Order: sequence, then C-alpha cells, then structure tokens
Amino acid sequence: MQLTVTATPSQQDLDEVKAGLVSFNSQYINMDEIKPIGLFFTDEKHNKLAGLTGSTAGNWLRIDMLWVSDTLRGQGVGRQLIQAAEQEARKRGCLYAQVDTASFQARPFYEKQGYQLRLTLENYPRVHQRYYLTKSLLA
Repeated sequence: MQLTVTATPSQQDLDEVKAGLVSFNSQYINMDEIKPIGLFFTDEKHNKLAGLTGSTAGNWLRIDMLWVSDTLRGQGVGRQLIQAAEQEARKRGCLYAQVDTASFQARPFYEKQGYQLRLTLENYPRVHQRYYLTKSLLA
C-alpha cells in the first residue's frame, strides 16, 4: 500500500474516489434519488447572468452555488432563483432545504428567504465564517 499526496488530482482520481463513495453510500441510501438541479437567467445571446445549482436528495434540496451578476444584483433575481428552486424541489418531494455561505457572501439574503442559521464555523478559511442554514419547505 502506498500513500500519494498531490495538489493536482486527475479527473480519473476524482472519478475513482467518487465511484467508491457512491458504491458505499448506495448500501444505505437510494442513489437514484439524488438529482441535479440548475436554474439560469440568460441574455439574448445565452450568456449566463445569474444561476443556481445544486441537487435534490430524498426530501432535501441542497443549494451548492447561487450567483447573480453585478448588473442584476438587487433586482430580486436571487429571490426568484431561490423560489423557483424550492418550487421544483417540492415537486420532487423535498420537505427541507440547505445552503452554506461565507460571512462575506449572502447570509442576510438567505435569512430574508426564510433560512435559519444552524451552524457557524469560525475562522473559515482564515478570518471569515462559514454559515450553514436550513429551511422547511412545508409552508
């Protein structure tokens, strides 16, 4: 057995570790329930102006990334993306949603959308905080 440390894992490295994890996890959860979700605002040339990506897994929506371009920020676009993602998640049977964000990002925005702080990691990555928030989709 040999330990390798690298700052540049190959796509094959990543795929092999993911396959191993999926194989293990599939003993405990239905991996077919994990489905990606993406919502995007584009201009007439199909350039992305805003977007939300994540997944639904069982009864949870997981928001991985939410981005709104500077030109659209403050116009309700982020709110529209969240609402549309939550609506799609409900159609998929989700009861809850989760997201994490950094202290220099969007905690107040998520709280305005009904998300509640569950956990804070201090000094992440050095001088900031990482916030983990959840929301019930039952209402």
